[in-house]
Amino acid sequence: MKQQDKIFSHKHPKEMYLLALIEMFQRFAFWGISNLLVLFLVKHFLYDTPRATHIFGAYTGAAFILPILGGYIADKWNYRSPILIGILSTTIGCFLMATLTEVMILPSLGLIAFGGGLFTPAIYSLLGSIYVKKPHIREGGFSIYYSTVNIGIFIGMLVLGYLQTVDWRLVFIVAGCVQLLGIIPYFTVIVPLKNLDVPSHYFISKKDDPHHFPLKKHEWDRIVVILIMTLISIVFWMAYNQMGSSMTLFTLKYVDRHVAGFLVPTPWFTSFQTFFLILFAFPLAHLYLFLKRIKSSASPPMKTALSLFFMGLCFLVMQRAAAHIPHGAQTALEPPYYLIFAFALMALAELFLAPIGLSLVTNLSPHRYRGLLTGVWFACIGIGFYMGGYLAGFIAKLNLSTFFDIFVITSFIPAFFLVLFSKKLDNMRHINYL
Repeated sequence: MKQQDKIFSHKHPKEMYLLALIEMFQRFAFWGISNLLVLFLVKHFLYDTPRATHIFGAYTGAAFILPILGGYIADKWNYRSPILIGILSTTIGCFLMATLTEVMILPSLGLIAFGGGLFTPAIYSLLGSIYVKKPHIREGGFSIYYSTVNIGIFIGMLVLGYLQTVDWRLVFIVAGCVQLLGIIPYFTVIVPLKNLDVPSHYFISKKDDPHHFPLKKHEWDRIVVILIMTLISIVFWMAYNQMGSSMTLFTLKYVDRHVAGFLVPTPWFTSFQTFFLILFAFPLAHLYLFLKRIKSSASPPMKTALSLFFMGLCFLVMQRAAAHIPHGAQTALEPPYYLIFAFALMALAELFLAPIGLSLVTNLSPHRYRGLLTGVWFACIGIGFYMGGYLAGFIAKLNLSTFFDIFVITSFIPAFFLVLFSKKLDNMRHINYL
């Protein structure tokens, strides 16, 4: 027991929790609006399913492609200022959405996406920096951070999910106000941080940049690993994006949401995914540390394979939930436990990929390209989200069980290939240089 206590006694830097507080506000606003967007377009503007899901896919895709620009700016400028500008941009976008005018939809979503594009790579680059001297707890720290910031999504889905039953205008006003509150921890947390090993380049020329020198072979190998892992992640995010699109519409139309005479708001079911994410994160963080101590830890490629396997199981459950719904049916009363179980599997899948991938990217990236490669990681999320939004429109055309089969197949096949080539990818990480 004493040895076990020693294993779980590692303390994470307090800066990790402070950075998580800032991102909790951002995720409340960004994901609160993102996960409600399809419902908003379908219920308020009466858009058809393909149009609503295509807008959703384009918006979420752009939001996660823009971090390439945000990462480049962070590398050349600094990792603090883009966070503040991102907060302000998202806030303005939320308030413009509150006008409830159709002409403001795209400009508002553009500002929110731009804000996320600036905010995300900068804050994860800062997070990676505080674990430079603590590599043994890095993956666990990223998992705890990832879980903590998702508390913002969980609360957002409960609060905003209820407000959408009252007045859509309140949804966007509250989201904007909560995002604006993120300025408080920004000035009390990020500005005073002086001990982070993050240089500021301020757009200096290459010849004057002390970090400008040729990449070594092991650095090129690591970049190749990062690119392979980010490209594979596209199929994961393509499936994951169904949570806010096809799975939301499935919940709205085909799930029995009545509990003791109360009609449970559709977004509250989506919040189960975030609940399980928070529930599983701390045990997984301890498990990673334990396995590392006994030298049995799975490598990032193997964890990604596990992630895709769990995602495939998630949609296998959805396929069974939809198996008895006739093609073309407009309503059904399927029991909610299918959906809840599917969200639990999706949360487990996300924890095996998202924080581990971010940890890998910020750890293996050459220092002067950390922000840019973090942006590339998020850009692949954007591509996956766009593809997922596009495919979600087919839920109105295909048999429901056939539709969910798409994501079973696209998850299991790359998982198989990752298992086959995981050893090669591990060798290319050159962990002896870390």
